[in-house]
Amino acid sequence: MSTRVVRFPEQGLPGTVVYYTEPSTPEADGEGGPVEVAPRGAVEVPAEAQLVYAADADGHSLADLAQLPPDTFVVVDLGGATDETLRSVGKLSGLRTLVVAGDFTDEGVRALGGLSSLGDLVLDSPRFTGAGLAALAGSETLASLDSLVLCGGGAFEPASLRQLAGRHNLGTLTVENTPVDDALADAVLTLAPPLTDLSVAERPGHDLDLAVLERLLSAGLAVNGISAPPKNAAVFARAAADAAVLDEDMDEELEAVAEERGGVLRDVVREADLDELLAGPVPVLIDLTAPWCGPCGLLTPVLEDIVDACGDGLAGVKIDVDEAEWAQERFDALSVPTVVLMRDGSEVFRFSGAWPPRRITEWLAAAGIHVPA
Repeated sequence: MSTRVVRFPEQGLPGTVVYYTEPSTPEADGEGGPVEVAPRGAVEVPAEAQLVYAADADGHSLADLAQLPPDTFVVVDLGGATDETLRSVGKLSGLRTLVVAGDFTDEGVRALGGLSSLGDLVLDSPRFTGAGLAALAGSETLASLDSLVLCGGGAFEPASLRQLAGRHNLGTLTVENTPVDDALADAVLTLAPPLTDLSVAERPGHDLDLAVLERLLSAGLAVNGISAPPKNAAVFARAAADAAVLDEDMDEELEAVAEERGGVLRDVVREADLDELLAGPVPVLIDLTAPWCGPCGLLTPVLEDIVDACGDGLAGVKIDVDEAEWAQERFDALSVPTVVLMRDGSEVFRFSGAWPPRRITEWLAAAGIHVPA
């Protein structure tokens, strides 16, 4: 196996570096897992290794990051970040994912305009207002960015998002700790398209405004993983609000459905077989899944139980997107699991991610499908 040498500062960097390699074959054992190395001096790693760096920068200078080759890391996750930290990180043009949390300002964000490979960016600071986004508009960073997460302590001004309108490739936006009101909706809608997915959560003690969620859904956005045609937006605004609440016992509910009921969901590979089913009089619940997807394994048994309980009132299909390569494009599904309810050949609503039976049952009820207890 060929190797390469990564030269870190002799005095070392705070935090940890982990590298990953892809298994040589799908069946390979013991390959591809994380290996931790000390970021000090010359470190030998496999030639194809992808390096991840995580550190709490609070009280530490990370100026040495700027001296490393720009393609050293694919992921950097820093806490305690300052403007000085972001200026150093801004030299790492090979980054694909950057997560920075701390006390930085818009001035620091302005230093991130040269990250030409960046796909995912998380900015978390109580002092970030959004003004720094203006420097990213039209930059190499914004040209490559697909997902942006903005969270802080309330200083963020939603109107700053307008600076990105027409000058970005964002598909997914997450905004936290910001009032979900018409001002936010006005700004977000300037980004669509290409923006298709929005995640929001109201501040503690405040309920999400259903009228605002309805407006976003009507514009064609998926909100908190929920999507519905404009005519059904009012019905599923509540579902989008429910999806913003993280239930602590959700995983336990999913894991309680321990046994898969194989055969209740019909396996479909050929598109013609799906078309035949959709032409029938019964609503169809479509489970887009993949064998390598952990959440899919939790969700599919839940859907099996729901479809089984509905009897002749609901049909269900399971589509492995690896086998049926047409499926993700047909349903414009960016990820799995994605579940789509179809009736009379038209989409009624959809959701992504693994959700417990009670949530899915509520959403089906809103679509007029009763699931017996």
